[in-house]
Amino acid sequence: MKTIKISLLLLLFSNLFINAQFDKEEKKYNQVETIKEEYQFLKQSPDNIVVIDNVYGSIDVEGYNGKTIKIEVVKKVAADTKQDVAEGMQEIGVKSARKGDAVYIYMDSPYSKFDLETGNFEHHEFNFGSRRNYKHRKKRTYKYRLDFKVKVPKNVSIDIKAINKGNITVDNVQGKLLIVHNVNGAIDMTNVAGQTDVNALNKDINITYAKNPTKESWFKSLNGDINVLFKGGLDAKISYKTMNGSFYTNFDVERTTPRVTKTKKNSKKGVKYKLYKNRNFKIGSGKVPFHFDQLNGDAIVKK
Repeated sequence: MKTIKISLLLLLFSNLFINAQFDKEEKKYNQVETIKEEYQFLKQSPDNIVVIDNVYGSIDVEGYNGKTIKIEVVKKVAADTKQDVAEGMQEIGVKSARKGDAVYIYMDSPYSKFDLETGNFEHHEFNFGSRRNYKHRKKRTYKYRLDFKVKVPKNVSIDIKAINKGNITVDNVQGKLLIVHNVNGAIDMTNVAGQTDVNALNKDINITYAKNPTKESWFKSLNGDINVLFKGGLDAKISYKTMNGSFYTNFDVERTTPRVTKTKKNSKKGVKYKLYKNRNFKIGSGKVPFHFDQLNGDAIVKK
């Protein structure tokens, strides 16, 4: 296996870390409910996309040959009193919306907000610093999680995001676009295809492609490894950035001239310029740009 070892000195680094863990203590009472729903697109289109947002819990997505989106969500609520469990069961749920080519499926709670116009999902829990957050100043007295199992048409695009206490798996989805982000869980994708944007902040990313991406793609992890199994005949222009990791591959590679980006910044002392330079090389003809961005993990690219 050929090894390209890369070490970069980062001049500036800012780490935004979301810490929203469950309480460690066991709760006396708990309740479980299974939610099952089916959805259809407003219209069938090559641009159809399924968007899923979750906060506490896992998301498992499987592509199949049907046209219907099928979800099964296991909702779990635990608390020290039956009253608090009942409150959690009432407040936490799942909602959906449709617009254009998209179906949106998202966690619903008093702390969540979904904007159909933009498609944005926001979750602000215990944000006491917000002047507009008066009704949520009472601390939540129950724990909860939603574990999603979703079947989608095989050739749709996906945009999936999770935050805490769960991994994301994607199997047999081969649409135009694969967006998968997880903050505190791992990402595992098998038999997939499409332009890719993956980001696992603190865990590993594992991807096995059925077809290599033909458009620019991004692979990011702050503290995890990135393992990607491509098909043979890969034509990729690799840009790799890391502080403490290495890049490994068994493809034949050729170093290329680094791309330098110049950023202009005005200050009291005049105009300053920053130069950002990543290590660059190509596999095959170097046709498709792939960006690997890590801090502490290794990237392993194999065929």
